[in-house]
Amino acid sequence: MSGSPRISVLLVDSHPISLTGLQAILDGCPDLRVASVAQDDATAATRYRELRPDVVIINAHKNATQALKSIDALSPPRSTLPPPNVLVLIDDVGAAADQVLQAGVNGLLSSGSSAQELAAAVRIMAAGRSLLIPRAQQDSADSPLDPLTEREIEVFRLMTRGFSNAEISEELTLSQSTVKSHIQKVMEKLSLRNRVHAVIFAYEKNIIHAGPLRAGPDRESVRPARAAAR
Repeated sequence: MSGSPRISVLLVDSHPISLTGLQAILDGCPDLRVASVAQDDATAATRYRELRPDVVIINAHKNATQALKSIDALSPPRSTLPPPNVLVLIDDVGAAADQVLQAGVNGLLSSGSSAQELAAAVRIMAAGRSLLIPRAQQDSADSPLDPLTEREIEVFRLMTRGFSNAEISEELTLSQSTVKSHIQKVMEKLSLRNRVHAVIFAYEKNIIHAGPLRAGPDRESVRPARAAAR
């Protein structure tokens, strides 16, 4: 990674022991660096204004409400700074997903994830993509995506990773009207209300995983995800 700027991270965690552990993990990666740490919202807001890190990691533990307060402190309503690129770590992603995603957070990771998953999450977030990785769950007898066609699965996976209709159209070489039609069919088949509901569904069913940022999800890349849900 020599010659490339390291990704800067601000760590926010009220627990000193876990804060030290997270810092050790990230500083151990040659392309990442912890620019600063904070144990309270006021300090986090000050450090964010001073340093403008690429990614802010908020370790919420079990408290999604506190995570939202921390996000508000980083970017108050009249702030002239761009909104922070926040990755929330939380114990129960399923229970917190609705609340956190509605607040505009585009990164959510289980506290039970591995060090490798954490580092990968930071890299994906720094590249400007949403990142949604649930903790591994018990295998189920049937895939939750069985009602979908292979093409609809491709659209679903991109949609729940934050791709817009235009980006899905470009990625899969489809017209935007065709993409819209696929999304409508996905919503109907899976009984989903909107995109936020689709992301929550993906969390609960352990569908979203880390992976290449712009690799087109061809049939070979979709099948393992379907098999993993079995």
